[in-house]
Amino acid sequence: MNRIQTNKLVVDLNTDLLADTYEVFNVRTSDSHFGKGNNAAKLVDDFINEKFVLSVVYERGNSFYILLKKAKGNLLNLNKALKDLQGSENISLEGIAIAMVPQNIIVQLLMNSLGTYEGKILGFHNVTGHFYIHHPSWGNKTSNQIITLELKITKDMLLDWNVRTFTSITKKRLVMFGKKKFTEYPEYELSKDNILRRINKGTNPEAYILRQIGEKKSNIKFLEIESLEKFQKTKMGVICNCLDMFNSNFDGMAHVEFGSFSDFNEVEISTKMVREMEKRFDDLATSHKIVLVDNVIDSTSGMCIDALKQQFIKRFMCNVSILKKPKAETINIVLIHEDEYYDTDRQKDPHDIDYKGCAVQHVTIETVAHLMNIENEKERNSSWKSVLDCIMQEALIKEDIVKRHITMVNWSEYEYDTIDFGVCHKNEDDTKHFFFMRIKPNGDFSITEQENTLFEQTEYQECIDIFGKEDVVGIVRKGNDINIIHNTKLRTVPEIELIKERLANDDNRLRDKESRETLFPAVTDIKSFAENVHSLFYFSGIIGAGMRRIIPTAANIRLVDTYRSSKLFFNNMLKLMAVTFVRNGQLTIMPFPFKYLLEYIRVSK
Repeated sequence: MNRIQTNKLVVDLNTDLLADTYEVFNVRTSDSHFGKGNNAAKLVDDFINEKFVLSVVYERGNSFYILLKKAKGNLLNLNKALKDLQGSENISLEGIAIAMVPQNIIVQLLMNSLGTYEGKILGFHNVTGHFYIHHPSWGNKTSNQIITLELKITKDMLLDWNVRTFTSITKKRLVMFGKKKFTEYPEYELSKDNILRRINKGTNPEAYILRQIGEKKSNIKFLEIESLEKFQKTKMGVICNCLDMFNSNFDGMAHVEFGSFSDFNEVEISTKMVREMEKRFDDLATSHKIVLVDNVIDSTSGMCIDALKQQFIKRFMCNVSILKKPKAETINIVLIHEDEYYDTDRQKDPHDIDYKGCAVQHVTIETVAHLMNIENEKERNSSWKSVLDCIMQEALIKEDIVKRHITMVNWSEYEYDTIDFGVCHKNEDDTKHFFFMRIKPNGDFSITEQENTLFEQTEYQECIDIFGKEDVVGIVRKGNDINIIHNTKLRTVPEIELIKERLANDDNRLRDKESRETLFPAVTDIKSFAENVHSLFYFSGIIGAGMRRIIPTAANIRLVDTYRSSKLFFNNMLKLMAVTFVRNGQLTIMPFPFKYLLEYIRVSK
């Protein structure tokens, strides 16, 4: 039977053999931390720069761990190094038996010790107790950025990965700083042996800080399967090579692999289902009248409105009018500027305008101008289609909210009884508000806020209890039964070892049905697996039928459990994620009524 891998690690440690080969020391300060600002945890990097230190693991607080090859002079060498370091009078060293070190720390220490290895492309960096992997195709000295993938073993033995960007201080004017100023960031340099090292601030005019340019986060492809070379440049390719190296280097002492499960339920999305969804959307869009409103009114906005009109008619063959204000009973598309334009207080932000009884979707003039200026015709047409579909999908949802009836799907086909979806919304002052969407069997719905009144005090207290946990993202209520949806740090992992093996053998035909079922069950369609009668896990991936060679992101796993003595019914809700109108062609990661609720809150608040 096919299995689904997760980032939960299965670890086998031979602690006796590890103890014969390595030593672990704990470094602790009597202060609450190792320093502030630029000096924070400088001691960690001072130790990693010592050649006899293999690796360091540090997160935060007043202690960290050091890994060394076992030798008689280790304690003497550490004390000598400590004596030469500034502020060492409050520092103590203690050797710890490997069997007593937390398992995640041992695995992280071993991983951090891999280091950059000669003759290979990847760079492994142990900086300030963290572990970063760098591939030169992700950014280098020439691009003034070093984009890395940080790998971290969590306390519950999950392999967590996040993109981290080191930016040259020559580009600091492009970096956005918050409370922590530029002077507080440690500086690093990329040495000739391709290793990142912390340096004294101001000693290298081409140093790097751990900060990205602007607000847009750097991106590394999750998975690409066109060739072995492209696969190895992705997150999954790099992690695959890292774990292979780990298991090879520590053969007999330590072995890690991804855990998996094979007993799961599945909502498979067929090509026929996708086509039916696309046809329903096209039919809905075509049947509506569209009103375009120019809220910019400058020398170029008229041309943009005309371009929008032509493109909407071309895409949906619908009736399009240009008016001065939105009109009820139509889809209204309002041309505005991007958010930054209104931050200058030159005029009222149109996002704050309440168009009562009208379904209004905004599009920015900057977006339209960009589309008009794309030179390649094929790329221009594809980009227009993607943007227009997104605009229309959002607008149709807003119209459903105005009319309090779901039209994006035939709700009655689900054959549900009356069902409620609930979320918690925090105001700027962190005050919690609880909103519920009640959907009747025919698709009519109402949206209300749960009030703290005498008659509703019990229900309000239930909301306080449920949403008191930070990981809760929503609830579904069916009669007296409540199922609660939680975020987790669990992610799914495709069969990267098999993918690597087949690509290495020049087999890149990986997208047929048989290969999808073998290699990609962890990232395709919608699946759930039960933990017990009161809880289950689920994820929503990409549509397997007709999948592309690039998979952009991992699938996050969510936990659903029951409130008090409620029954678990969420498996019957999985089909509510088998829609493509929430994320413009992709499956949604939450039952789609939550999209309606969040959109209502965004507009009403």
